[in-house]
Amino acid sequence: MATASARPTILVVEDEPQILEIIAFLLEEENFRVLQAIHGEAALSLLDENKPDLIISDIRMPGMDGFTLCEQVRSTPAFAQTPFIFLTAKGERADVRRGMGLGADDYLIKPFEPEELLSAVRVRLARAAETQAAISKVGTELQDQIIHTLTHEFRTPLSLVLGYTDLLESSGPGMNENDFQKALRGLHSGSLRLMSLVEDFLLLSRLRAGIIARELGESPPDPLYPDSVVLQVVQKAQSGASARNVSLEVNSAAPDLQVTIEAQHLAEIVRRLTDNAIRFSKSDGGRVVVTTRHEGGSWVLSIADSGIGIPQEALPRIFEAFHQVDRAKMEQQGAGVGLAIVQGLAEVYGGQVGVTSTLGKGSIFTVWLPLAQAAPPK
Repeated sequence: MATASARPTILVVEDEPQILEIIAFLLEEENFRVLQAIHGEAALSLLDENKPDLIISDIRMPGMDGFTLCEQVRSTPAFAQTPFIFLTAKGERADVRRGMGLGADDYLIKPFEPEELLSAVRVRLARAAETQAAISKVGTELQDQIIHTLTHEFRTPLSLVLGYTDLLESSGPGMNENDFQKALRGLHSGSLRLMSLVEDFLLLSRLRAGIIARELGESPPDPLYPDSVVLQVVQKAQSGASARNVSLEVNSAAPDLQVTIEAQHLAEIVRRLTDNAIRFSKSDGGRVVVTTRHEGGSWVLSIADSGIGIPQEALPRIFEAFHQVDRAKMEQQGAGVGLAIVQGLAEVYGGQVGVTSTLGKGSIFTVWLPLAQAAPPK
């Protein structure tokens, strides 16, 4: 029996008054709070001011039937996870299949035993509670992860900027040239890192909010030759690779293909994946290979490294924002949004991103972008 301090609310929708009264009586005896409606329209009106923990509805009702009610409930975000139990007459198997397809959680065949009803209610409420607890746990963990990441990532460059600012302020005109130049480099480095963090968050936010997709719909970009963008980005990354003693190679096998994408967005994808490959390659004799090719109706970019690899259990979450593999162990910098941005940019252009990895041997990140459609003849 439910306790008074946690009294679940159940909405019962049934057009036969006697059955409605029986169900309400059984539930109230178990200390559930019961809302009653004799058809779908009345049920929706009750939902305007109430949020039941579970809904029980007959299927065959005049006006709005149970199927339509279920569709309306499931289309409302506030009730998308609310357990829904259908009541159906014996032999109406097609109704059961259709109801389950609409998102119903269970069904009871009339006439039913009281304990059968109460058992179904208890089971569905218990499962809903377990689901909500799991969602809350994930949400709490994500919130903690975001707070920890932002605190660390913003505090480090801010401390750098403030530290060198204090040094310049306290030393004044008496600072020698070497120290002065060192302070300027420190200020510049900290400022660049702060700017990079802010730009990353703004870009991710624009992707998640659908702003970039809307802008592209209003003003589609012209097709471009992606291999030329790849070559430009890789050329800029050569100095960073050399500094880590990592060889950086390009195999451009699709120079004549075109894709429809903003050049800066493609450059973001290539730069982030290339930088990651260099960073996680072995610092002495590591190798990064950037390859393009034609595959079906797609232009394909693959970036392979000979680095540390990614554990198999970590791969399903690798493109999640703020998720980093062994952050403390690897002493990673960045907020962990780079791969989420890569995936978001690829998907907004109708593409996709994938990864394969072998621990201790390296990873291969692959991007598929659809080829540009040929212009119709004039």
